[in-house]
Amino acid sequence: MSFRSLCLIGAASIGLVACTQSPEWTLLYYPDSQTQPSVEQSASFISGYYATIEQCHSKGLGLIRLGGDVGGHYVCGYQCEADGRSLSCQNVISSK
Repeated sequence: MSFRSLCLIGAASIGLVACTQSPEWTLLYYPDSQTQPSVEQSASFISGYYATIEQCHSKGLGLIRLGGDVGGHYVCGYQCEADGRSLSCQNVISSK
């Protein structure tokens, strides 16, 4: 195997690993201020998964703006896991 082939295989392997990285942040969007369940009961309110907290905040603010909901709010959960209908997150950051 030539050095050039070896470098190409190495670059392709690194590229594939980078593409399989899972998102760290989960957006929970509550369109109605009346709806404020606990994070554990919020699996049905998941509105996306994001790599950074900034991306999560941007999407949450965009959903509020698009919905025109003055009472709408969101939270960003760090490393959330769903277990059936229950959701658990290592950390939860409320909207700015």
